[in-house]
Amino acid sequence: MTMLTAVSEAEFSTLRDSLEVSDSVLSKHVGALASLGYVGSHKGVHRGRRTTWIWLTAPGRAALGAHVAALREVIAGEQADPGRRTDLQVAAGPMSNRLRELRAARHWTQADLADRLDISEQTVNAIETGHFDPSLSLAFTIAAVFKGRIEDLFFPAADTGPET
Repeated sequence: MTMLTAVSEAEFSTLRDSLEVSDSVLSKHVGALASLGYVGSHKGVHRGRRTTWIWLTAPGRAALGAHVAALREVIAGEQADPGRRTDLQVAAGPMSNRLRELRAARHWTQADLADRLDISEQTVNAIETGHFDPSLSLAFTIAAVFKGRIEDLFFPAADTGPET
């Protein structure tokens, strides 16, 4: 997305080559960003060949700006006091989840779940072990895969889980 801030639009192959990724990897990421309304695309002809052009939308610019501002805040906070936690971290606290339990009940491996979620097996492991809290979007996707609600899967670490 940062590459797109400097231009009105960029050719798919230029982005792919600059990022040094495969067509499928870039296509997957562009698709995810487009589904959020952060980028747009259109097909056209450039130098006699068919190509796809990608551009950053106004919501995409706003989201990127907010993300960069949040990163700057994290950096500034860490430089000022590495042990300081943000108000959001204090309020939320560490999270626990029932991912491993639900996955095992379905006789799925981490690789099986990773395929269903379209994420890496390492990410599944990190979520299950509490080393990574998923984004809200990923949490909703996980809940949908298990045909449940987010609050039935994720809860503050101090809790023992959802009340039954």
